[in-house]
Amino acid sequence: MSRRSSRKAGRVVRYRLKDGTLQVKRYPAYQATGARRSGDTVADLICAWERSPEWRKLAPNTQAQYVTYTRHLSTMGSVAAKRVGRRDLLDLRDALAQARGHGAALGFARAASALFTWALDREWVEHSPATRLQRGLDKGHLPAWSQAEADLALRTLPEHLRRAVVLALHTGQRRGDLIAMQWSAYDGAKISLVQQKTGDAEDGPMVIPAIAELRAELDAWRRSATSTFILTNKFGRPWRDSNLSKQIGDALAEIEGFPPHRNIHGLRKLAAANLAHAGCNLQQIASITGHKSLAMIQLYTASVEQERAAEAAIILLADARAKARKL
Repeated sequence: MSRRSSRKAGRVVRYRLKDGTLQVKRYPAYQATGARRSGDTVADLICAWERSPEWRKLAPNTQAQYVTYTRHLSTMGSVAAKRVGRRDLLDLRDALAQARGHGAALGFARAASALFTWALDREWVEHSPATRLQRGLDKGHLPAWSQAEADLALRTLPEHLRRAVVLALHTGQRRGDLIAMQWSAYDGAKISLVQQKTGDAEDGPMVIPAIAELRAELDAWRRSATSTFILTNKFGRPWRDSNLSKQIGDALAEIEGFPPHRNIHGLRKLAAANLAHAGCNLQQIASITGHKSLAMIQLYTASVEQERAAEAAIILLADARAKARKL
């Protein structure tokens, strides 16, 4: 049985370029109306992917990210998937890099790669046009916050944003896990959660003991809570990922002297660094942040380890010189 893609209401996307220019793109939207085999449209391919067992195995946060970026393929929704070329995908990637930065372009590259890898396995295409899409993009890590920056934000931000900083700083969790935390996860002494990106519910939840400062904050918030979620926006409603990031970014930009490019993930790095400063080893840090890779924690705490090693080296140098003077 074949199916056709029926056109429905279009979609308007507005991009703010780095020079401040507002760019408007109008994308047609397509709706699949039946089952087809390989050679169908990009819109049909995306629908089939999102119905597949492989898609259902993805973490909800990963699914949300892929949906965000595959929407940019709607400009070629009626094009046969097997006719999509590498050049087409690079043009979309480059437009995103110009409009929204390399981070958005990387997100699109990952989503397109996952989509066309699945398409290749299912014989929708004969080869993937999405290989090496990340080449040439800046993959630099977003900077960690310093403790001084966190302290300034805590003194300055409005309460609904300050709470997000508090929770991130004391738990070291990702943005998606922060906004998903509900009051039922906090028992007055510790927080239990299954991480959206790397957690496995069958293994049981992570348990993070709450330090005294965090317990005092949480207890005070709960007394006036109007939602089942710990973090809410100024209207008392649960956050969406993009809304929290945007509002924190906009608010930080209004703080005089606050460095640019700080986001909620940078607080996860600061939390790991603070644990390292306290003398925690990599495994202990991972037990709080939930990292599966110790190499990533080493990256987050490299500056702490360098400072610690440098201090030890200077002590040894001072001792050696003191001994030499006594000779």
